Amino acid sequence: MAERRILTIVPTSATVIANMIGTGIFTTTGLMVTLGASAGDILLGWFLGGIIAFCGALCYGELGANMPHSGGEYFYLTRLLHPSLGFVTGWVELIVGFAAPIAAVAMALNLYLGAVIAGWPVRIMAAAMIIGVAALHSYDLHMGSRVQSALTIMKVALILLFIAGVFFSPRPAPANAFTVNPGFLFSSAFAVVLVFVSFAYSGWNAAAYIGADLRDPERTLPWASLIGTGTVAALYVMLNVSYLTVVPSAELAGVAEVGNVVATRLWGSTGGNIVSLLISLTLLCPLSAMILVAPRMAEAMSNDGLLPAVLAKLNSRNVPTNAVMFIAAISAMITMTSSFERLLIYIGFTLNIFAALAVIALIRLRQTGQSKHKTCMGYPFTPIVFLIFTIWMTVWSIQSQPVATLTALATLAVAFIVYLFRSKKAPAAI
Repeated sequence: MAERRILTIVPTSATVIANMIGTGIFTTTGLMVTLGASAGDILLGWFLGGIIAFCGALCYGELGANMPHSGGEYFYLTRLLHPSLGFVTGWVELIVGFAAPIAAVAMALNLYLGAVIAGWPVRIMAAAMIIGVAALHSYDLHMGSRVQSALTIMKVALILLFIAGVFFSPRPAPANAFTVNPGFLFSSAFAVVLVFVSFAYSGWNAAAYIGADLRDPERTLPWASLIGTGTVAALYVMLNVSYLTVVPSAELAGVAEVGNVVATRLWGSTGGNIVSLLISLTLLCPLSAMILVAPRMAEAMSNDGLLPAVLAKLNSRNVPTNAVMFIAAISAMITMTSSFERLLIYIGFTLNIFAALAVIALIRLRQTGQSKHKTCMGYPFTPIVFLIFTIWMTVWSIQSQPVATLTALATLAVAFIVYLFRSKKAPAAI
């Protein structure tokens, strides 16, 4: 059998970056304007989101350094808090955290193509792309990681090219004054803005899902998480500055294709079409990254008897082929039946809850003296900052968006009920 622990800091950082930069940065700014956010409020939201994600990455880095296994929150919560929490996390995240976003990215990619190519079959091509990328990752981890690194480099280069093109293009004075409305910052609407932001930043914990594939995980996982998160935070803030210096925020209200609007304003319809094609190309990156990461959670759950044993089977190159195709099949089906927009708050809200529980698991790891690699800088302030923001977002989101958030809570309740019938097969907490 080939050696499994082969991923070093570079491909792991690329996986984190690729998982983070998805549809959120290209779609959510217009939704924030609809909530009443000014240009300054929006930039502050993206900046705070970066701080929250960075705190989370520090916490997950220590968890992963001490527990270098695949499965992410599922593995941590099962072993450190209670098997029921791990079970609920695993089942819900397979769908809400991976399969649905994979489907959403594939659909967004093909929607951008459909805006340029008349008659483009969006749903069919989205499903086909998912299966095609899954076939690549189901064969060989070496090949898949090289492709992932190349796609990530291409994506970051294209984003930087777009930012540079905006800043160096001749235009009048900035379209917005970047003033912050203090009253808005303490409203439920701003909490929802941060939920949108947290969705766009989701993926900072990607390295935690592939711990079994990392070489020297005690060093690789923390550093890859920090490098990836820091890089993306800088890109997100610069991208939003580029958006808001070109187009008045009022004109972006409810607009999903923000990049297209900005490019069209600067370079005409041809420029807008070219940018749409480039954005669709960059979306190959998170599509590939999530299809690389998600099966490792399915594999971990299968090893614990919570999914069919066949999903834990590795091929001759140590790839969980069946798990890869299992996730791809679910995602492809979602592309034929759902749309990403309806899941946005639902996904962001649910993932915030799981991340908060994982940070609580880190506190328990420290309190029980099991943390041999204390890599979380700023502890205990780092997890406290993360938890304060997460709890604040959760409480205000329930008030502001009751349908989506209560649906998420109902999903968790259903998953727990399912756990009660499978609890005898769950691994014990430690």
